[in-house]
Amino acid sequence: MTLDDIDRKRRTITVRLKGARDEHRVPVTDDFWPLLDRHLGTERRASCEVNALWIAARKGYGKPLCYATFESSLRYIARKVGVTVHPHLFRHTLAQGVLDITGNIKVAQEILGHAHLSTTADLYMRVDQHAMVSALAAVKTGTGRSAAQRTWPSRKAAQYAFDYDDRTIAELERTIEQASGLKSTGEES
Repeated sequence: MTLDDIDRKRRTITVRLKGARDEHRVPVTDDFWPLLDRHLGTERRASCEVNALWIAARKGYGKPLCYATFESSLRYIARKVGVTVHPHLFRHTLAQGVLDITGNIKVAQEILGHAHLSTTADLYMRVDQHAMVSALAAVKTGTGRSAAQRTWPSRKAAQYAFDYDDRTIAELERTIEQASGLKSTGEES
């Protein structure tokens, strides 16, 4: 990414993509600009001839930061703190967050720069088993409810595949406890 890829007037950055589409303009939130200005003013140390936005701070100091160096540094830091992280994880996290918050796969597709909606859907859309059961039950009974009328199950109910009421859950758990007690004492029915 170069300094020329930042368009303050349009409030976008240009990202280079792999594949057939060479570049993609991505909108940037308001909180990005102060962070960018701080990076440019205090952290980006390079000569005026270097147009790269991200500059290597260690190996290859002052030269444009390449993806391999960034990836290697990120993995090194992750190992030190005991987590598994790779650069593409940021992209996946953003995409999943956009889908979780907006539910709009088209928005996620545009942000990610996917040429085909099916690519985004295949990678990021998840089947919510509870939602499927609820949808089937609503169709069966003809009692579809609007979002305002929907009641969410208790946290305990989320453990189960079906939308049990609290009384049924208590009975299920009592039965499980009894069965576990019988097995631990060696008795079987």
